[in-house]
Amino acid sequence: MMMVEKKFYIESKKPLQEIGMRAQVVSFLMAHAIKDGNVVNDADPHKVIIAIRTDTEQRIIEIKAELVDYLNRLNKNDFCYRHFPSDIWASELMELNNPGYMAILPLNELSSSLMLEQTSKGVGAMRYIAETLKPLEELPSILKELSKKLK
Repeated sequence: MMMVEKKFYIESKKPLQEIGMRAQVVSFLMAHAIKDGNVVNDADPHKVIIAIRTDTEQRIIEIKAELVDYLNRLNKNDFCYRHFPSDIWASELMELNNPGYMAILPLNELSSSLMLEQTSKGVGAMRYIAETLKPLEELPSILKELSKKLK
């Protein structure tokens, strides 16, 4: 069976990088039975490149439309996705080598790589939070002293 491979960009007026976009896209593709593809940050922080391998070009067109619709609704969840823009659009389909080649990978392997990347970002974020909260260690003794003075 002949498989079709195409790529396209998703774009926004707001940055699409450093917000977990690639992990979100890979998760979406896997949930929609896409087994092979790729998601790469472009040099322009307002663009992410997505490649898909599937049985028909029509299926890629459908996935692209559903993905854009899905991503544009994410920011309604303020707690997790408030940094996701709601003005995302997609380019036309392109060949994998235009412009510049993009490899197709098994998405389960890419998802493992992205999970490690996100986990390492989480470690950095937790260290930052711990350092930021360090001055609060003195708060109980300060409150105790203040309580004594008020009595």
